Amino acid sequence: MKKSFVSLLTLAAISFGMVSCGGNKSQDAAQNVEEEAVIAGEVSKSLLTAELKDEVTRFLKDMPSSDLPYKLSTGEVSVSVANTDFMLPVAKLAELNTKTQKARACGIYFADLNILKAMKKPTADVEKTLAKLAQDLDIPFAIEIMKQEAPANATQEQLNAFLDEQENKLIDAMMENDKADIELELLSGMAVEYATIYANPGLVVKGDAVSAGLSENMEKRLDIMLEITNDLAKYYPDLQQTGQIIAPLKDMVASVATARESRSQIEAMRAELLK
Repeated sequence: MKKSFVSLLTLAAISFGMVSCGGNKSQDAAQNVEEEAVIAGEVSKSLLTAELKDEVTRFLKDMPSSDLPYKLSTGEVSVSVANTDFMLPVAKLAELNTKTQKARACGIYFADLNILKAMKKPTADVEKTLAKLAQDLDIPFAIEIMKQEAPANATQEQLNAFLDEQENKLIDAMMENDKADIELELLSGMAVEYATIYANPGLVVKGDAVSAGLSENMEKRLDIMLEITNDLAKYYPDLQQTGQIIAPLKDMVASVATARESRSQIEAMRAELLK
């Protein structure tokens, strides 16, 4: 990654004029800025400068794209699962109590929704559950963004541009509404659920799965997510646990074989996220 998010605290101090006096006073001021960030488990609003938000946004937008959506749309690659019983039951919603649990579950259900759509399976129950989670998390804009449809008969370039724009809209909206922690929890839940699907012995991928970028794309996204999660954990304490839970995932998704060998650990990882 280009730069650690934590190192940007110094830039925040400079932008506030906090290090303009020189000497020990400036160092003490910078120290106070960092210490202020962890009070009662809340992020200090004074640190949420436009500059910091922009930097986190750029890191999130560095997530690599994949050709898989286009290949699915043309039929060059098809994905199917023998059954969907392994997906997170919508009844699980009633057991979720905390914002963190709900944010992680939101990502899990988004992943399930995408796979169900790819398989042309009914999605009404999952969509209803996502709408309730979005309401509870105060992110109704997420549902509106995800509802947008790609242009019919889009070329690969058009579809990739649409998907990039859709993801960027979601990132921008999350940051504008001070939901950086929810965004990272959501992405973590989504990554673990995709790994769960990847590890499922009933998964059948027709076409060239390697060129579709299944493993490589997941590994690159996990690299970025883990770096941001680790850096933001200082300000959003629950993210420290999230990072610790999903850290082993990268090695588990190197291939279909390693994912299937790690199936029980991945399923345990998902369960841990929702405790």
